[in-house]
Amino acid sequence: MENIIDYVKHNGNYTYYEKEFNEIDASILSLISYINFNNIVSPKKNKKTLESALTEFLNSYDLKKFKKEGFTRKELLTLCKLIKTKSRYKDILLYNYVYKISSDEQFSALTMKLPTNDIIITYEGTDQNLSGWEEDFAMCYKFPVAAEKDAIRYLNKSISLLDKNIYILGHSKGGHLAIVASMYCNPIIKLKIKKIYNFDGPGLRMKEIKSSKYKTIYKKIEHIVPNYSVIGLLLRHGEIKSIKSNRHDLFAHSIFTWEIKNDNFILEGLSRLSRNLDESIIIWLDEHSDTEREKIVNDIFYYLKKQNIYNTTELTKLKNILLLIKNRADIDVETRNLLSNFVKFNFDYYLNN
Repeated sequence: MENIIDYVKHNGNYTYYEKEFNEIDASILSLISYINFNNIVSPKKNKKTLESALTEFLNSYDLKKFKKEGFTRKELLTLCKLIKTKSRYKDILLYNYVYKISSDEQFSALTMKLPTNDIIITYEGTDQNLSGWEEDFAMCYKFPVAAEKDAIRYLNKSISLLDKNIYILGHSKGGHLAIVASMYCNPIIKLKIKKIYNFDGPGLRMKEIKSSKYKTIYKKIEHIVPNYSVIGLLLRHGEIKSIKSNRHDLFAHSIFTWEIKNDNFILEGLSRLSRNLDESIIIWLDEHSDTEREKIVNDIFYYLKKQNIYNTTELTKLKNILLLIKNRADIDVETRNLLSNFVKFNFDYYLNN
């Protein structure tokens, strides 16, 4: 079955006038935010073509090091080498690149301008490191976190008076930031937003879902998740669009595993494992206050680190799954049930592969 690489090969020479910008294009551009454009793309409005920026990146960055920074970096390099040669993508203008990391925040964002003059704002998500996922889980008890504040500021600063059709997007945590930034941005900018794409990113707390800010944008949101989703089901979410992945574990989170037919993602209902996990998350949220959630999240990640689990790859190893099962008795009932469903999610994949 085809994926986004195949989509680029088949459609890379179509202009946006011949084939309109769509959700697959948006998913591809959301991945570009994972590229380290420091000293390549300006943090201001000095523009550089995507072809030029990717060529410079590929020629100057330690690609062996890059491949170790995330579980789909090899596929991302293949995508970069391909799209910089395709007329649909190579002339896209890049600017306003921001990257910052600290002990409590990972944030990166990039602005793009299509040949149609439509504007793309894309926020970077998390990689396979547990520290980034811990930041995702912090969103269940705290709002706004540092990255959310930066996402709002970034959107307000990046859009000019003459900019019109705007697409806000991101993968993983980046998709969540796209929603939050759109909720709290300048009202004039909000009117210009055409679509918000959240690719398998967390939702929002109930308080934010019920807010007037959310009601002003929810019709513009496309929350797309794989049928074996974990991260995209975190917190509360409105309507989701579930699509088919060729992986049945945590790695379904990767857009490169999402299947395409006739230039569209293939629709596929949520798996039983994901439905069970989704129900567990809702029960867990209902049963705990923000203060209790903070303690539990801290305990869970302490517990994972105690088992020497520091990235998502280690969560799919049988010995670690067995350790999680063995050492879960000291966690409260709702959290234990949530963790059990998470363990089942990965154990099921191991049994079938």
